[in-house]
Amino acid sequence: MIEFELLVQKLVGEYSWIVIGGFAALLLRNTIGNMVAGAMFMFGSDFDVDDVVYIGGKTKARIVRQTHTKTVFHILDSDRKLIIPNTDLYKMRCEKVLPGSKNGEEL
Repeated sequence: MIEFELLVQKLVGEYSWIVIGGFAALLLRNTIGNMVAGAMFMFGSDFDVDDVVYIGGKTKARIVRQTHTKTVFHILDSDRKLIIPNTDLYKMRCEKVLPGSKNGEEL
């Protein structure tokens, strides 16, 4: 029985960093996901700050700010601010008016 206790103490001492790291990863999962999605959105060339987009195909908005965790839109019709976590950006349907088009009607 004493040998078993010594073995457990040795294993816990050697591998406790795995348990602590796993616990920290679970706590920071949302933050890490937001940062990765934010980096993909920020460094991609699809959308930039000051772009006018249509959210859901009907709500006209301007991208005001992009950070690693959130994106801020200014809704032009109602003069409101919309803050979206970056993990939810890809669930939204954002459409960008192409340069050179006339209000998005024709090319």
